[in-house]
Amino acid sequence: MSQSRRPKNVDAEAGFTLMEVMVALVILTVGLMSIALLMANVYKSTVRSRYVSLAATLASEKLEDLNSYSPSDYRGKLAGGSLTADIGPVSQTWNTYTEYVNYYDTVTLNSNTTTGAMTETTEILAADGVTKEYITQTFTPDGLLHWDSVDGNPPTTPYYPSKPTTTPPVGITFDRRWVIENNTPVTGLNRITVLVTLTDLAITPAGTQPINFQMSMVRP
Repeated sequence: MSQSRRPKNVDAEAGFTLMEVMVALVILTVGLMSIALLMANVYKSTVRSRYVSLAATLASEKLEDLNSYSPSDYRGKLAGGSLTADIGPVSQTWNTYTEYVNYYDTVTLNSNTTTGAMTETTEILAADGVTKEYITQTFTPDGLLHWDSVDGNPPTTPYYPSKPTTTPPVGITFDRRWVIENNTPVTGLNRITVLVTLTDLAITPAGTQPINFQMSMVRP
């Protein structure tokens, strides 16, 4: 009577061992975690680039505002300010007159997803140096200027861009500071430097690199 023999390839047809499955799962997990980390970094870089772009736009906007003043306008010529502290309103003398000048403001951006409008609210200190006032400008896709009609319909006294209010706005807030240097870089010219910093801690939590943008120009 013949005795049955074990097939030679019986070991080759066996399935994966538990150890092999565990090693494969570890490799797969490491790979997926690396991809997730990469995507998170890409997302953070994209968000950061957006806010840096907004800061650059606001810096350019403030430089254009200061440059729009005539050479005889004290607001674009009075030396002062700081890039490390909010300065203003401070007393300055211009042609024997005493003026109160701000060298900083804060800008809050908010968008209306229904109308496509963008509101820009600027915070400044009143002449008393204590009261905070907010002025809002609305930008819409039609390109028209929008007047504030808070004092009547139709308004008896239109305000542009808006009537100052003491109610703080809600939105993405940037701090703008600028320095005016007389006779710099040469006599007869003024150098103006603007620094814009994102102050919203929900976007830039403590311990992370701040989002800011600095820009300068020279004018008479």
